[in-house]
Amino acid sequence: MPTADNAEGTGDLAESRELVRSASKWFIAGLGGIGAVLVAGSQLSSVGALDPATPRFWVAIVGVGAGLLAIMWAMWRVVDVLSPQPWSFEDIVSAWGEDGGYTSHEKAARREVGEYLRSHPTALGGFSSPAQILEVYRESEPDREGLGDLVALMDAMLDKAATVSLQARFQSLRWQIAAGVLLGATGIIAFAWAANPADPVQPKPSLVNAVLTNADLSGASLRNVDLTGADLTGADLTGADVAGAVLDEVTWGGTTCPDGTNSDANAPANASSTGAKGSCVGHLTP
Repeated sequence: MPTADNAEGTGDLAESRELVRSASKWFIAGLGGIGAVLVAGSQLSSVGALDPATPRFWVAIVGVGAGLLAIMWAMWRVVDVLSPQPWSFEDIVSAWGEDGGYTSHEKAARREVGEYLRSHPTALGGFSSPAQILEVYRESEPDREGLGDLVALMDAMLDKAATVSLQARFQSLRWQIAAGVLLGATGIIAFAWAANPADPVQPKPSLVNAVLTNADLSGASLRNVDLTGADLTGADLTGADVAGAVLDEVTWGGTTCPDGTNSDANAPANASSTGAKGSCVGHLTP
């Protein structure tokens, strides 16, 4: 009795099956890559430093768990597509009529085979149904004229059935695979967000209203320091780093600026008549 294991074939049918299998293998490779990134991220992230009492900790745990499970589910579905599905001619007869006892995607695949044969009567080689072909085959003597042609017809039908079944199973399972990929990606994103919180914004160091008269601040780092209202009369800021510092309402007077100039020397030309005082503004770069 002719049989087919959904593995070999000829012509366009074999190419069609190989196309589906290649797509499935790429699915597995992609899912494996996603899983590797997720596992590697769990090793390199700061999830261990998260406080279990915070929502971020549980989002990270649920994200990594759901992501890995979703990827495993999708890979299982892809492997299901790639798994050989043996076909016998009795299976074709069953697919032509009533089919049962299968899981949903298997049932869908066998139903597709029956529908394909009914919509392509030329595939039956002039017979009215697969059952009639099987009956003629069983009643044929080994030396019956045309038996070889009958066997070739049955082999061709098995080849078609194997291809249609594989395509139907892929179509049936692809949405489950896609859902697994989507859930896995969502889990990765949630995990990455929760396990790597942004660094908290640090407040600027404050020297607000500080009295720094005659202070030696040469070469000091005053980067981003809030010096609002500070008294820098007579202070030495030679070479000091004041990048980003807040210098609102600072009192200048005989102050040595970061570039070595004196704040008094930086007063406007009409300072004597206007009472304006000099400052280090504009002379803050060493």
